[in-house]
Amino acid sequence: MMTEKGEGVTMAAIAEKAGVSKATVSRALAGSTLIGEAAREQVELTARELGYIRRSVKRPRQRIILTVKLVLPPEGNRSARLFYSFTDLVEGLQRGLSPAGVNLIVENGGSGFVPFPHKKGGEVEAFIFAFHRPSAPVLREIEKAGSRVAVLNRSVRGVSHVVSHHEDAMAQIAQHLFEKEVSGNCCFVGYGGIEDVVKERLSGFAKACDALGMTFDREVDLWMLSSPDELTAPALKKRFRCGTRTFVGVNDVIGSLLVQHAREAGLRIPQDVCVTGCDNAPIRDVTVPLLTTVDLSIRQLAEEAGRSIYLEVVEGAVRKRAILVKGTLLTGQST
Repeated sequence: MMTEKGEGVTMAAIAEKAGVSKATVSRALAGSTLIGEAAREQVELTARELGYIRRSVKRPRQRIILTVKLVLPPEGNRSARLFYSFTDLVEGLQRGLSPAGVNLIVENGGSGFVPFPHKKGGEVEAFIFAFHRPSAPVLREIEKAGSRVAVLNRSVRGVSHVVSHHEDAMAQIAQHLFEKEVSGNCCFVGYGGIEDVVKERLSGFAKACDALGMTFDREVDLWMLSSPDELTAPALKKRFRCGTRTFVGVNDVIGSLLVQHAREAGLRIPQDVCVTGCDNAPIRDVTVPLLTTVDLSIRQLAEEAGRSIYLEVVEGAVRKRAILVKGTLLTGQST
């Protein structure tokens, strides 16, 4: 039983004696699910030994501050920034994590990523991996520490993730082309390194074409590049001579390159060829003519990821393993 002598006992004193961080003590005494049972028992035992008296004053929810680590793609992946606005990403996360305050730590991932570089690194409530997948060892270390994980724009089995509804996005593209009286002669252009996205978007486009009665063969009409650099004006002109009249880019980077190389090949857009992209990436703003695409809002994806973290950490809710976010068609002058 705790006595009056505990009135002067601080969480810092308990942390020092128990050999844990002050944040761990705070969470353990507050009944947080982020703390393992062994650590909780050790903290409670130490608190009783020191005679700690817990105050019954409840902290207002709006004063809760969550420490979240946003892990971006490895530094060598310079092309990743072509696909999203960092400002939109951060603002979306902050909006989703409200009404809690956010201490946001931004780092780059990769093979050398260490989730807890410091001894007291377990004070991070959640990790959000954006546009890349964390390794299995990293996930195990985070799980062992009791922190939460969300992956943004990548599907990871067994891990909560928020992704764009790729098939629906390409179905919108197919419907738009159908309304433009495109009945066939389409070529879907993808590239290596994003095979999962290519697979889902190709599947969505093929299914929609089949439902609409548009001629499209997902094997014959697929132009798979090793990288975007492999796309050239002569190669595009060759496809045109073989009958292709509509180029469907897997994303806006490919879409913008298709526009550029079509013009270099002397083809008029959209009179000679139609071109589409997908994502509504920043590069679309400087593509002339303006690219027809689907807005897969990074801000909305980030907000959903932040909200799921908030609900689990603060409200104790059970998160969905996968959250699909649909996009909106944006018609440009390229179709």
